[in-house]
Amino acid sequence: MTTPTEIDVANSSTADEVLAAVAAQSPDVITVDLTATMFCDSSGAHTLARAHRLATASGGELRLALGDSPVVRILELTGLDQVLAVYRDVQQSLATARAGPDSRPRLHGINVFRPIGCAS
Repeated sequence: MTTPTEIDVANSSTADEVLAAVAAQSPDVITVDLTATMFCDSSGAHTLARAHRLATASGGELRLALGDSPVVRILELTGLDQVLAVYRDVQQSLATARAGPDSRPRLHGINVFRPIGCAS
């Protein structure tokens, strides 16, 4: 799924419906392309968290392709970067083998800003 330029309260319900419909098909991996998304508010973050819950409930995995999108910041602020698998782009997501159930998601190829003194 490719997301719009902004995911906010005005359109997050549409994204939520689309992701729920995809998750209902029980695919092994769902990749959300956020590379062109410049803004994501808390409703968008909630949509991604819900999609993650739906995907994992059926044994699947939700992956985010971020590129240089500023959306990484809300993922960090909400802690979703510690829960969701984040990739540089869709191609990297598709080329990466599916993680086992006990593996922890990581930021794959993403440079994340960490202020001095913060643990990485």
